[in-house]
Amino acid sequence: MKIQLFAHRGGMGRAPENTLASFNQALTDGADAFECDVCLTQDNEPALIHVDFNRNDISKATGCTTPLNNMDWKEVQNLKVLNTNEPVAHLDDALRFARENQMRCFIEPKSDSPELLLIIIERIHHFDVLHLANILTFYLRKQILMDVKHLEQRLQTSAIFLNPMTNFLKAATTIDVNRVIFGWSKVNHFKLYNTITHSIPRQVDELRANGFAVDAGFILRHTDVAWSIKNSIEGLWVDDVPFIKRSIERMKNKPVSKD
Repeated sequence: MKIQLFAHRGGMGRAPENTLASFNQALTDGADAFECDVCLTQDNEPALIHVDFNRNDISKATGCTTPLNNMDWKEVQNLKVLNTNEPVAHLDDALRFARENQMRCFIEPKSDSPELLLIIIERIHHFDVLHLANILTFYLRKQILMDVKHLEQRLQTSAIFLNPMTNFLKAATTIDVNRVIFGWSKVNHFKLYNTITHSIPRQVDELRANGFAVDAGFILRHTDVAWSIKNSIEGLWVDDVPFIKRSIERMKNKPVSKD
């Protein structure tokens, strides 16, 4: 099984998040794909800025205290990612990069605005990267993923699940996604749950047997890598690609048991 590495926000542990610099770094580091966050300016331009869902506060990302919905793209493109010299990027930058390098691009809409989804799909078609693009969001926002399939059936989608007690095969089939991501922050609660139920390996096998890709993240430590590989998880969402690559090397040819 080949382990794939997906650079979260372009690999924010290696370069300023959601920037062309981070996408280039992810490519240099050997990532299989990169991810970016997309939200709309006042004049409906898709900017790559991480914000809380359905929020317009960009101060954490840029230091700018003006809400995004009060700024047009001409103003936003003059902003820098906080504490860097890297400018805020446009979705077109990410899609052009994906096309030029034939690198997969995962796009997370940061609002449920119908306009945002339409704009993302239109730009994907404009750059002719339908085969490289994937829309992802959390399962609790599954309506976005179902709307994607309604608007463009061929566009791949991914759902991030936070609840380890979910029937993943049933949920993924119902919303017609292509990829299931077990998501956690700091503490791997999927691992804790699995020590009691021993159900995760079976669910992973079921998902893969039915054509779904299965990923895990965020992968920060060697123990995260080890657990994922033990459970036949084929994609890892990471901030630091070289570090996780070294962890994978440590796991090669090492006898393991599932837990």
